[in-house]
Amino acid sequence: MSVCPTNFDEKVECPFVDRKEFTEAFEKAFNNIDQQNYSILVYYGVAGIGKTSLRKELPALLEKHNESDLHTRVIWTSIDFATEQYKQPYKFLEVLSSQLRQKYNVKFNSFDIALATYWKKINPHNPLVKENYSEGSIVHDILDVCDEFVPANLIPNVYNLTKNLPKHYQKWVLKREEDISGLQNLEPTEIYKRLPVYLAHDLADHLQNTSELAVIFIDTYEALWEKERDKGSFNSRDEWLRKLIEKIQKSCLWVICGKESLRWEEVDEDWKNYLDQRKIGKLPEKDALDLLKQCGITEEDIQNVLIESSEGVPYYLELSIDIYRKIKKKKQPTPENFAKVPEGIFCRFVKYLDREEKETLKVLSVPRYWNRELFKILVEKFNTGYPATSFSELHSFSFMDVDDKGKCSMHQLMRKSLKDYQDQDLKKEVHNFMLDFYSNQLKDIDIKEITPEHEIALTEAFYHAKEALEAEDLLKWFISVSDPFNRAAFWQLITPMYEEMLQILEAKHGPEHKDIVTTLNILDVLYYKMGEYKKALQFSERALAIGETILGVQHPDVATSLDNLAGLYESMGNYKQALQLSERALEIYEKVLGPQHRDVAITLDNLAGLYESMGEYEKALIFYQRTIEIKEKVLGPQHSNFATSLDNLAVLYRQMGEYEKALQLSQRALEIYEKVLGPQHPDIATTLNNIALLYDSMGDYQKTLPLYQRALEINEKVFGPQYLGIATTLNNLAGFYRRVGDYEKALSLSQRSLEIDEKVLGSQHPDVARTLNSLALIYENIGDYEKALAFYQRSLDIREKVLGPQHPDVGRTLNNLARLYEIMGDHEKALTLYQRTIEIKEKALGPQHPDVATILNNLAGLHYRIGEYKKALPLYQRALDIVEKKLGQNQPNSVVIKNNYNRLLSKMSENEKK
Repeated sequence: MSVCPTNFDEKVECPFVDRKEFTEAFEKAFNNIDQQNYSILVYYGVAGIGKTSLRKELPALLEKHNESDLHTRVIWTSIDFATEQYKQPYKFLEVLSSQLRQKYNVKFNSFDIALATYWKKINPHNPLVKENYSEGSIVHDILDVCDEFVPANLIPNVYNLTKNLPKHYQKWVLKREEDISGLQNLEPTEIYKRLPVYLAHDLADHLQNTSELAVIFIDTYEALWEKERDKGSFNSRDEWLRKLIEKIQKSCLWVICGKESLRWEEVDEDWKNYLDQRKIGKLPEKDALDLLKQCGITEEDIQNVLIESSEGVPYYLELSIDIYRKIKKKKQPTPENFAKVPEGIFCRFVKYLDREEKETLKVLSVPRYWNRELFKILVEKFNTGYPATSFSELHSFSFMDVDDKGKCSMHQLMRKSLKDYQDQDLKKEVHNFMLDFYSNQLKDIDIKEITPEHEIALTEAFYHAKEALEAEDLLKWFISVSDPFNRAAFWQLITPMYEEMLQILEAKHGPEHKDIVTTLNILDVLYYKMGEYKKALQFSERALAIGETILGVQHPDVATSLDNLAGLYESMGNYKQALQLSERALEIYEKVLGPQHRDVAITLDNLAGLYESMGEYEKALIFYQRTIEIKEKVLGPQHSNFATSLDNLAVLYRQMGEYEKALQLSQRALEIYEKVLGPQHPDIATTLNNIALLYDSMGDYQKTLPLYQRALEINEKVFGPQYLGIATTLNNLAGFYRRVGDYEKALSLSQRSLEIDEKVLGSQHPDVARTLNSLALIYENIGDYEKALAFYQRSLDIREKVLGPQHPDVGRTLNNLARLYEIMGDHEKALTLYQRTIEIKEKALGPQHPDVATILNNLAGLHYRIGEYKKALPLYQRALDIVEKKLGQNQPNSVVIKNNYNRLLSKMSENEKK
């Protein structure tokens, strides 16, 4: 039970009246906090039964404790899941830490750094702004001494950094440096999952250092499952909260209020030992009578009617008290003025309202929250006649709540009754107004400056849009309004809304509709961006199946699903399936949209990349050239997307041995990127890496190293050291150091590359095979043949399994294995493997590819070393013909083969003279 309603003329607080057993349960749990590892007190019961009122009253007991016990202070705060944003774990944790920091100066150093690192990783181009962090936050203080928050630079050096910060940070870093030192190596999804642990460590440290106790109140717990009950495991929705609780032992009491009891013992039976679950039933008649007397209702006949009609539900009893006070202002109430059953209480209440009060309450029942300013706007907009100056009077009803920040809300049962009671056209009109009100706050958002207020505006706009718009218009609107949040990587925020959108569309259209296909495709991409490939695959496959059924196999939306699914399979290393899907997508786009459409260019680019990965370079060349023609025409020659295609084509030309063409294209791409994106963009790092590879291939080592290093610096600054692009650069740089004979550096870089690849992609991905091949080469060069053989074999196993036995990369590993067997003296194995390699390379790349020349040179060298000069001669001649034609006579590979060829001729001449 909350305090009873106040007189409109003056604020008169009535004492809290409720069942003693529940306050005693709280006192007992509080007094025994340190007696067991975890303390969780649960109050549950139907809506209106008094859970929230009880939750609001219990802190008063804590304040009394703090006044009487000067040795053990209690810190506390309360969070209500009725606020939509707080249901997101990161937002709950952010608000929890903010409240405890502001009220009690609790330091959340580990959590603040983890959250800042998470946001920086998903928004790499957006600098963190000191003004967005409260004074006393470690991120605020870091930004005081550093120009920018760059996790890759700051976190490994956090100990040294704290020397320039206030002294209290040094004690913290000594204890928690190890916990946060690996942050920069984690992917954003991993950091997100660990946020509860970081906050728990900070709060536990504070409680231990100060000998304080903590009480955390959580209300409307059932909201976590709103519209989500049938999705996945029931207990997965609050798994993050259990993780938080588990890390704070013997110093924190959790008080959870909701409609149902917790089911945590289904996850782990041990939770039974820590859960004290109390069902709040009907208010006992004695407590109800005490409340009525305290609120000035002394007439026994009226007391009996009110107690009977409310049926022990505090909400209805409080509403009856409101009715009594309204009548009392004009005349003496009688029992006949009151309803006999709960359902009639609302109607009686409305009957005694003034017109202005009635119209204002109907309008206020539509928004979930408002403040004094919005109250005034709504009253004026809908001409309710209520004076804006009487704000406090209207909010003195028992069902109104105003928090300490001026945010107002209405009891959910009253909102429901008012919304059912009022004209539905008015309700929709208010929803439309509120939609416009919040949508206006979302206009022209700079994606680098999205604030918590923008997040709230999007959440509330979506709530009202669901009521104001038809499903089809709702989808179009939300795609548009959520786009800045998507581009700014606020995927955790918008994904649940798109999932709810999916439910709305399914409820209206059934499981098969074109808008459902669109939404599934969006969800597929969102989960793909978050690195959750399995979830993305489910949405993508379902989108494709529905699209083909309802739209037909030639619809552009089906092509989109095919292309998305192809991208997923490519990311997972399944190139053949990706190719089939991407080719189908292209066929549809060209037929329906025409050959010059942007979507056609995008699919051509994807297809070209796939063919390149599969070693079919001539096909890849055709697709890249078509892509460039379309993009230059549609986007213009200075567009960053056009530059990307130029760089892609440059990579292909390098693969084909056309180095001069490749260099011109990459340099042109770099000029566009630097002009459009600035010097620190990741796309520039990619192009620098590609140019370095070109110079490396051409033997111009002096130009190679600075380019690799600049690419590495950009990627580490933007993404941190665990980014896949860094693994590629590290592997390339390792190859460079191997070729110039610095094997120690090469080995270190290649091992780091392998760690990143395996962590991000798993142990069976083609990129892992690439790095294993590089490691084997290094071990071969330093003479550790057993390790080299093991790495080559593992690389070969992955490539044959994933890419197929005829892939050029399989040929690359076979060539290296053949050379190793030759070094080890097993010439028979070496010959067999060289010959198999030539067959694969010629079939995949054509007989004039420089890679073919390399294998021919290696095979010729083996024949030369075992004295089979006649077999070696035509092989050298053919290899030399290829490289001089493709690479020129002065290219290092050409020089090597020419020297080998001349040496053979000299040896054969000597033999003839004998």
